[in-house]
Amino acid sequence: MFRRFEELTDPFQSHADDTPPYRVWPFIFSTLNPLRGTVAASLALTAIGAVLEVWLIGYSGRLVDTLAAIRPDELWERHGSELTFAAFLLLVVRPGTAVLNEGLDDIVFRPNAVAMIRWRALRHVKRQSVGWFQNDFSGRIAWRVQELGNSATGVAYSVIHTITYVAIYIAGSFLLTASVDLRLVIPMLIWVALYFALMAYIIPRVREASQRFQEADSALSGMLVDTFSNIDTIKLFSRDQDEDRDSRRHLDITRRTFIRSQVLEVTVNSSMVFLSSLLMVSLIGYSILLWQAGSAPLGMVAAAIALGFRITAMAEWLLDAVASLFNHMGAARDQLSTIAQPVDIPDAPDAKELRLDGGTLRFENVSHHYGKGQGGLDRVSLHVAAGERVGLVGRSGAGKSTLVNLALRFFEAESGLITVDGQDIRSVTQESLRGCFSMVAQNAALLHRSVRDNIAYGREDLPQAMIEAAAAKAHADGFIPGLRDQQSRSGYDAHVGERGVKLSGGQRQRIALARAILKNAPILILDEATSALDSEVEAAIQDTLYDFMDGKTVIAIAHRLSTIARMDRIVVLDRGRIAEEGRHQDLLARGGIYHRLWSRQSGGFLGVDSGD
Repeated sequence: MFRRFEELTDPFQSHADDTPPYRVWPFIFSTLNPLRGTVAASLALTAIGAVLEVWLIGYSGRLVDTLAAIRPDELWERHGSELTFAAFLLLVVRPGTAVLNEGLDDIVFRPNAVAMIRWRALRHVKRQSVGWFQNDFSGRIAWRVQELGNSATGVAYSVIHTITYVAIYIAGSFLLTASVDLRLVIPMLIWVALYFALMAYIIPRVREASQRFQEADSALSGMLVDTFSNIDTIKLFSRDQDEDRDSRRHLDITRRTFIRSQVLEVTVNSSMVFLSSLLMVSLIGYSILLWQAGSAPLGMVAAAIALGFRITAMAEWLLDAVASLFNHMGAARDQLSTIAQPVDIPDAPDAKELRLDGGTLRFENVSHHYGKGQGGLDRVSLHVAAGERVGLVGRSGAGKSTLVNLALRFFEAESGLITVDGQDIRSVTQESLRGCFSMVAQNAALLHRSVRDNIAYGREDLPQAMIEAAAAKAHADGFIPGLRDQQSRSGYDAHVGERGVKLSGGQRQRIALARAILKNAPILILDEATSALDSEVEAAIQDTLYDFMDGKTVIAIAHRLSTIARMDRIVVLDRGRIAEEGRHQDLLARGGIYHRLWSRQSGGFLGVDSGD
């Protein structure tokens, strides 16, 4: 039966690629729409369960009156069918309703709702640009995507399972007492008025305290992510006291906001103890008075006692549920503030697949200053012909990496036009655009997966022989067989750690190069691709690298000028503009920026001197 529950819905149904609603309830309604049938069935079963519970108390009171008024030997003869029906309700209907309701709530709804919400949040966040991710901690973004599933589901579950049940139960209790004597409703009405007065006082304060706690907790999470991500730098500078002071400050802020929430909880619980005592005294006492006056049967007194205990317990449950609801809503609101941001670099509504015809790159009057009015690129025009190999050099901050990032649409150019084979990159899908590029970066980041998965990323069907051949071309086959991780996986099965942290910089670059070789895209970006290699390994890999460039459009960024001396053309950027361009020998002869950069470096390209 439980397997049927599991198969009732698919949590990974596609959602429209629109921005998720920023407000909590619209987000929940739009995301959990596929579960609307489950929610409706759960609400119906919840109502049935609450009605059965109220009926059980009322029937118990009537049973007391029946037992008091009849001889034992007449009970089964006169009330046998009634007792059988009551037993059927208790033994079959009540447990069956509970099983179905719990199954729908806890197997169909909650796990699938959490997965649906996380899936939608993850798909949307992954569409954000590289620049968007640089504005926050990656660990905090990941935490918010994960926790949004719990928070938003907690909101919906509180309403479906708790608030609905309690509301129907209390309404049924009113009807039950009113059916005996309308005067019994008076103490309940007074109690309800006091109860809602307490809620009116406490809920806004709970909401505010919850929001402050979520903000403090989020800031604490960001501090922890920042600390652990940069633990090597922190240890290097030996500033433990400063770090302890900052950590203690964040922890204390979180502690104080949590205490504020707990003060409110203590206030609520203490008030509820008083209100529950007041309800029991008034309801039971008034029932006894009516019984003494002959206006209420003895069974009603028994039912009033049971109702008094149950309603106060339900009321406490309801107040806890409301507090939990606002805590979940506060958390979801905080998480949606990040997750529900519009995609900053979306595909055009009519974006088409890029049609590649050689790989010609053209930058026309392109400017990008990261919104600061300075830095980056300033009105750069550059034409890279199909199959041409261009070296890009310049001082740090000259705009080299900006040029590459704009071509990949990791950032959106503030002005100007970038085309690939005559097609504006803003008019094609980003997936098809980046599919035409291979890239090896200075800080080669690997996924925390096996060496095989990193080299063959996105192409799981490739045979092992092709993966090993690419590794051999990148001169990575020498160290890969000796790799071993903590789970005793070795060689190509060994996992490399977060961002490849278990490997040296040179090893990461060679695996990244093997990945680029295997992808074999027509446009190749090399951003300090051999900077982490020692001279011996670099010399061994240079011929392979140039052979790999053959027939490809190449942009190679380099501070070590020896790596790009044999390029077809070298472009020198200075302060965001093209200052010089030409072949290696021509730029040296010109005696400009390139010549000065070359002269400052000890040695030249292996086999190439400045006079060639």
